[in-house]
Order: sequence, then structure tokens, then C-alpha cells
Amino acid sequence: MKNIKSKRHLALIAGGLMSIGDPSRAEETSGLLGGLKVINESAWMKSLGLTLTGWIDAGITYNANDPADNYNGPVIFNDRAGEFQLNQLVVDLSRTVNVEGSDWDVGGKVTFMFGTDARTNTINAYGDGHWDNDLIGDDTRFYKIALPNAYIDVFAPFGNGITARLGRFYTIMGYETGLSPDNFFYSHPYTFQYGEPFTHTGAMFTYPVVSNLLVTLGAVTGGHNQFGGSLDGNAGWDGFDKNMENWNFLGGVFWNTDDKATSVGLSIITGDVNADNDLDDFRRETGIDKKDNRTFYSFIFKQNFTNHVHYVFQHDHGIEQQHPLNNFKDAQWYGIQQQLIYDVTDTVGVGLRGEWFRDDDGVRVAQMCPGCAVLASGPASYYGVTLGLNWKPLDWVAVRPEVRYDWADGIDNYDARKKSDQLLFAIDAVIKF
Repeated sequence: MKNIKSKRHLALIAGGLMSIGDPSRAEETSGLLGGLKVINESAWMKSLGLTLTGWIDAGITYNANDPADNYNGPVIFNDRAGEFQLNQLVVDLSRTVNVEGSDWDVGGKVTFMFGTDARTNTINAYGDGHWDNDLIGDDTRFYKIALPNAYIDVFAPFGNGITARLGRFYTIMGYETGLSPDNFFYSHPYTFQYGEPFTHTGAMFTYPVVSNLLVTLGAVTGGHNQFGGSLDGNAGWDGFDKNMENWNFLGGVFWNTDDKATSVGLSIITGDVNADNDLDDFRRETGIDKKDNRTFYSFIFKQNFTNHVHYVFQHDHGIEQQHPLNNFKDAQWYGIQQQLIYDVTDTVGVGLRGEWFRDDDGVRVAQMCPGCAVLASGPASYYGVTLGLNWKPLDWVAVRPEVRYDWADGIDNYDARKKSDQLLFAIDAVIKF
């Protein structure tokens, strides 16, 4: 079971440069009932170079704590205990830009997502005041609609070729992605859930210095500016329609050996989290001259020991000046997650994931349980161990059972903030069409 593939540099920037799967691999399978072959092979689609893909991801999770509110938090995404979840119904329309020629070329992608995962893929997971949170009514409870990708790619044949990405796109940071087929496990680590941005809005430019060395530089903007009437900017992270005047730097360097067995990536985002006008208003109202920089980096090392054994090491670290949820003192968070995956056969893989995530000042890990929701749970270290299986009975079906044990040091943050640990049994299926 080949989980880690390598293509040219466009495939690497297509959605999570160091992700466990190839973001274009959904296009390589036939799909349910022949998939979208009739549409994709039409003369009109071929003439435009367009490809339509999609998938459904659905699963269920058992929580040994048997929480009264059926909430598995602070584990999100598969956050409902004993309830069926349609995590993702995704339709993806794309045109792959040609990076191998000597001519200019234009491509792009639009991703439509419906499901419980869409809550964290909307512009602002906090809810009100952003246009994509209003695409579906509140009566759907846990289900939302999101458009996490809406961008164009432009290839310019200068030097080795520059690819510009303009619009809204998934981050280059971290290892796992927000798209189910690209991940080995059903659930996600704390680093992904709470430590990293999911999406950006802006411009990103990628240049292959040599065949196995990529440099990415960009500027990203957007994000909410207040929550509950308090100053709480999120510029450059997951934004699209607020704080558009506030820009952050986004960059990364990605290298792999000639045989693709070893890969290393380092990415960083830095800049103010609030717009100048919001800071000026806050200064006039409170007299506090707030320092406002947030800097976050992610380092990834990936090693294919053999054709069947794959290892990933990820380290994240973020710091934000005078965080409003930390009484306007500096706050930081950091962690390590590791994955070891063994391909038993071409259709069966076994994976082990271990993680330590430190929310040093208690500003990153939230609790959204009914009756005990808080934005800042308090300082704590979170640990998680996940053992999972990835079985593909057909090339367009992946079944992913897993057992996951989480515990926290210094806080009771499970089962409505009454327990310090949690044991989950979960299974989902990803069906491509």
C-alpha cells in the first residue's frame, strides 16, 4: 500500500507540501460506479483541461467515557460520540497548470465541502459574521458548507518556472491536511487541530531552485477581528472577508533527496494579528499599546526506510505577543507528533501516531462542549497515541478503523471537563467518485 508518492513541484504545492498522500491521487482512481468519467471525458471538459473529482467521508466514534453530551472534545472533526457523522461530501473542480513547458499557463481549483468537517474549514469557525457561515442555516446543527479552495494558479516560464497561487487555499504548513483522502488516520493530532492555520487568502509564489529544492514565498491576509466584543484578531489564518488590509508573510523551504526517500520542510508565518485601525480603537478605549506579532513555524522530516516503511516527524512552535486570552501577556504553544506507517500489502497499511502538544498559556485548546464551552481551557500538556488501519478493498474505497487514547497533564478537559483522559474507538470510510 503506497501512501507516500512524489511528483513534480506542482503536486507538492497542491495542498500540504509534506502531506501523507498525493493531493492529486483522487484523480487517478476510477471512482464509485465509474466515477465522473462521463463528465471528465466530455469534449467540453477536455477542451478546457478541467477535471471534476469528489468523495464522501463518513464515520462513527465510540467514547469509553460515555459523555452525557456526546462530545469527544477537545478532539474535533470526529467529535460526536456514538453518532454517525458525514464528515465530508466534497466536489472538486480543477485545472492542473502545466509547469513543464516554456509557455505561460493558467489553472486553478474550487473545492466545495459539506459536512461536519466544514465547520473547521469555513472562514471563521467561531460562526457569525462571515459569508460562508451563512451558506446554510443554523438548523443543520453540526453541518456546514465551506469553500476551502478557491484559487487560480499561474505558471510563468522565468528561469526554472515560477508558479503563482492567488486566492484562498489550504496552508503549506504542517503535515496532515483538511481533505480526508490525503490522511492515513480518521482523527487528527492536536498540532493540526489547534496549533496551525487551515487555510490562507492571498498570494503564494513557488520556485524550484533545483529539481529537489523548492522555495515558497507569499503574503496572506484576512481573518476575524473580534469575538464577543473583545480584540481577537486572526490575520493571515483562515480568513477571507475580514481584516483584508492586514498582511502576514508566509514562506517555506522544501527539499528531498534524488531518490525521494528523505524529505525535509520548514515553513513560517509571521505578522500582526489585528488590523491597525482595530489596534488604534483598542488603544483609545483601554490605554494599552498592544504589541501584536504572531510567529509560527512548522518543521517536517519524512523518511521512507523501505518501500513499505514510512516515518514522519513534525515539530511546531508558535508565539503571540500580548494575547487577549492570556491577560495581554505573551503566549506560546509547541509540540511534536510522529507517525510510523507500514504497508502490509498494496491495499492494507498499519499506522502508529504519537503526539505531545503543549498549550503553554492555555490560549489554543478550546472546549466547545454544551454547557462548558470556553475559548481558553487553561495551560496543559496534551498527549495522544493512535493505532490505525488503512484498508482499500477497491481503489476508490478506504476504510480506516482506529483506537486512540488521549490524556492531559495539568487539566481535566475531557467528558465536559470532568476527566483527564479519554479512549476512543472510531471507523470511517472514504469513497471516491
